[in-house]
Amino acid sequence: MEKQEITKGRVLHHQGETVKRLELVLKGSVSVHAGDDVALQAGNGAILGAFTPAGGAYRYDYTASEDGLLVAYDYNSEEDLVSIIESAPNIAPVMASASIALVNELVDALESLYEKGRTLVLDLKSDYADYRNVCARMMIAPQKFDSVEGQEPPERPDILSSWQTDLCRAWDEQDETLRKVYYPADIHFCVGNILLAAQMAKLLQPEIDAMTAFLRDVREQTDDFLREYRTQKAKLEEAKRQEALGAGGGELPAIQNAMDTIVAFSGVARDVADAFRKDVGAFARVTNKTERSDTLRRLRRSITENFYLIYEAAFFRSLAADSVPAEVKMFFLFGFVDENLAGTENTAALYKYALLWEDDPDGRILTAYDWLRKIYAGEVPPSKNEFDQDWSECVKEQLRTHEITDKQAESLMTDGKAMVHFELSNMIARANKMTYGSVLSFVPVFFAEEVVRPLEKSFASPAAVRAALDHVRSMDYSCFYRPAVTSYMQWKINMFEYHVEVLPYVILMPNFGSRGVMWQEIEGRRRTTPAHFVLSIFHSANLEDTVLNMCAQFRWEMCKRIQGVHYGDIKDPSLTSEYIGYLQFYKKNHDLSAAMKEKVKQTLKRYRNSYRDVFIAEYEIFLQNESSGMARLNKVSRDILFKYCTFSEAYRESLGSNPQYAQLISAWTSNQKNKVQTMNFMRQKIQRMGGDVPEEVDREIAFLQM
Repeated sequence: MEKQEITKGRVLHHQGETVKRLELVLKGSVSVHAGDDVALQAGNGAILGAFTPAGGAYRYDYTASEDGLLVAYDYNSEEDLVSIIESAPNIAPVMASASIALVNELVDALESLYEKGRTLVLDLKSDYADYRNVCARMMIAPQKFDSVEGQEPPERPDILSSWQTDLCRAWDEQDETLRKVYYPADIHFCVGNILLAAQMAKLLQPEIDAMTAFLRDVREQTDDFLREYRTQKAKLEEAKRQEALGAGGGELPAIQNAMDTIVAFSGVARDVADAFRKDVGAFARVTNKTERSDTLRRLRRSITENFYLIYEAAFFRSLAADSVPAEVKMFFLFGFVDENLAGTENTAALYKYALLWEDDPDGRILTAYDWLRKIYAGEVPPSKNEFDQDWSECVKEQLRTHEITDKQAESLMTDGKAMVHFELSNMIARANKMTYGSVLSFVPVFFAEEVVRPLEKSFASPAAVRAALDHVRSMDYSCFYRPAVTSYMQWKINMFEYHVEVLPYVILMPNFGSRGVMWQEIEGRRRTTPAHFVLSIFHSANLEDTVLNMCAQFRWEMCKRIQGVHYGDIKDPSLTSEYIGYLQFYKKNHDLSAAMKEKVKQTLKRYRNSYRDVFIAEYEIFLQNESSGMARLNKVSRDILFKYCTFSEAYRESLGSNPQYAQLISAWTSNQKNKVQTMNFMRQKIQRMGGDVPEEVDREIAFLQM
């Protein structure tokens, strides 16, 4: 005999393991389950393994439903079970009662499986008839599915109408009387009832296995039909919505059975589809969906894994599809999977946003779906992964480690499907979680409880994101300018440096979140390629503040990229080197008062001595407050920020009389005039030599005059 404490969620036995001992549940309860169709509960007094001969195999998985206590005994024959019962006369009535309760649960499970099988076949017949009607309304020829036409409901198992079942029901109904009078009268009554319950379980379990197999076979055989039916049904529903929209009157048909439509469209394997439906259903029943328990963590992880499998499969299906159902569009754009999980009002709003979606005219602000389309078409390269490797570097790494051959590497470099998989598995999956705001409670499916701000006020449309970006550029005009180099050997100009503006791509993640992230500052190694910003498509925080924060991240990382290993070397002045120098040696800086030094100290402490984070915070203050004349920074940080992130002309003019900026603006203006004059001399020189002035020269003059 051995006592053993068990914790909630612990798996005690797996289906198929050999039964070597009997375990008496003294405290707590154990879940006995097999897939989605059999779920029992063994409570206090239950004897785990008693319904299986010694040396046989467990027919189910056993998992602790709560913290508890077991007593384990060796189990070599039926005599061992009898000895256990006889050795504990005080609790033998409880053991007998628990055994009867468990065998009645087996009867209920078989009855439920029979009803499921019967309902499944009848529903299939009904859906098949509806499918033919749908095809007729769509004016297409219906396919013939022998797998549905030939199905018949299962026969009701004889055991459910037997005297044994009637006896088990009677035992259960009279349990209180049995525990008070019958079981205590003689220990052998307890032994007899437990052994009879075990015999009954042996009759029930093959029937349960057969009914479970029936359900599995029917689902597998009719999977193709259900996909076709749901696909055509979704097309008809979308046609109805479009018709109602065109008529301009009445309400649009509601979204129904969205998950079935999405899964059918994706064409994923049935085990993936079933697991996803089951997990989403379980998640919908959770009261506190942000809870951080181990059970919910495993559930979120399972949902997340299957979500991206379905997303990828649906994405590739959509490329060849004549039309994409509204439910699938909502899935691509917003992570929507179920109308009940999202709520009726939210579902209607999401449909409206999907229907009225307007692309960014410049193609710079895109949904995750449209971004993947650009990658598949070869218009843009995939983003970097968590190891800061872009696609070409990742392929080279696989080649270096002999995971692929030279020929495979060459093919992969232009393989759109492989690149989409890379992007979805790396950037999209990680950025979706990061922008959500809480990585510990993240789940990629849209649910009503996460909507903490009205959708109409949270919607980060391309127009709204564009306006927020333009607002930053209106203050910090040079934010997205970076140096480029060319040469004009015909005029003996070996190196001409000019500035070019490269606006970032902003990819809208399919979630309701609160963060924005500057994912990468350039593509590959070329410094004149766009940055990648990621942002929640429904944004609970202030959108302008989030975009400003991403621009600050970009400012810092772009300077690091340009400066290389010298980004912190004060001998090579730059935004990063001067800011790092200021924060490293603020105690020795004579331009800072004692109070200011203490403030810098507290700021560093607040941001855990991260120079980057301090810069980001002060850059935000610089644009939000200092641009309108509200002094919030010390002289040193203000000077550095103005030097490298100079305000646009309108803001310089309004700050010209401000004593804190007058000298800075005057010196900057004088310096810019000298640069413009130098450029004009070069321009005149080129003209005198009889050449056309290159576009880059005029572009640089215009930049210097901004």
